[in-house]
Amino acid sequence: MAEDKVFPEEFGFHFSQGNFGRIYRQTVKDFRLSMGEAEFVQSAENFNDGAGTFSLKRSNQLEPGIKRYQWVAEDSGRMIVTAFNNAGEIIGIQFDIYEKFDTDREVTINSYRVPFTGEWFVLWGGNDSFLNYHYSHKHQRYAYDFIKKVEGGAWAGDPEQLLSYHAFGEDVVAPRPGKVIHVIKDVEDNAPHRMNTVSPEGNCIILEHGYNEYSMLAHLREHSITVEVGDEVEWGHKIAQCGNSGASDTPHLHFHVMNGSHPYEADSIRIQFAEGREPKQGDTVKGRMRT
Repeated sequence: MAEDKVFPEEFGFHFSQGNFGRIYRQTVKDFRLSMGEAEFVQSAENFNDGAGTFSLKRSNQLEPGIKRYQWVAEDSGRMIVTAFNNAGEIIGIQFDIYEKFDTDREVTINSYRVPFTGEWFVLWGGNDSFLNYHYSHKHQRYAYDFIKKVEGGAWAGDPEQLLSYHAFGEDVVAPRPGKVIHVIKDVEDNAPHRMNTVSPEGNCIILEHGYNEYSMLAHLREHSITVEVGDEVEWGHKIAQCGNSGASDTPHLHFHVMNGSHPYEADSIRIQFAEGREPKQGDTVKGRMRT
């Protein structure tokens, strides 16, 4: 007799009940090749021990055919992130800690606009580690990664070519008036699916905005930056193009605001957006063109 499926919305129940073998047997082949059943069951038992009941907190879809689910055991602060494909197979299971920080209640004094025009997609952004992989790291906690999608896809054509990505070469604009205090412009763009960890920011710009607030725009296209240190910029002025430099495997725009000029010493600040709505992972956001 065939084993009943673990439906995506019922994963937390089955995990809390210890149905680990049943869960494992629904994973895709690549998952099973990376971890045997006995190893998975042992890891799951250890993570579940004393955790309490896992309840569904949210779900979203970042790419066609794959849906992600966040399960949280509030009593223990443990979190599981699962990903299912359209066939109902489990393509990923991640055990983690559900962290929240007091800095979530603080926002920037200045208001900022998104640093682009037209429609972009929030790949990473929000106030927990399900929505935003930066969240655990205080110097980038409230950072955003934006990409462009067309008909649901980030690229068209050959995914091994940078020009196939809709974000690559798109204009990057100043998120508010400020002074340019730091520029890196000569880092080569990576081929898709490769990263440069020697210069993680890649080509980047840091702007000073007053009230001890600084914005950083990173992974910019090589030789695309149009400003120099000391320049004053206005909101909406073009300052660069989106690229794939630094610790970036596919073209995207990184944006965050911090309370100091050094990105590894300053703390990230939750951004007060002039548009009034705070974007989060999975949102499509439209930037205004300066007139």
